[in-house]
Amino acid sequence: MFSNAPTTRHDFADTRANAADAPRVKSVYSRLEAADAAELLAGADAADLHLLRLVGCAALATLLLALATSLSV
Repeated sequence: MFSNAPTTRHDFADTRANAADAPRVKSVYSRLEAADAAELLAGADAADLHLLRLVGCAALATLLLALATSLSV
C-alpha cells in the first residue's frame, strides 16, 4: 500500500537534491540582465505615480463623501 521508493513529482522542483551545491551554483540567466538602470528607475517611478494617483482618488472620494453628508443635514 505504501512505498518508500522516491517518486518524482512534475509539479514541484526537487530543491533538496542541489541544496549542498547551492552556494557554488551560478545562475545562467538573470532576469535583470537585459534591463538597464534607466529602465528600472522608469518602472519604479511609474509604479509610484500609479500608487500616488490611487491614494489621491481615495482621499478625494473621502472628502466628497464628507462634504455630501454635511450638506444633507
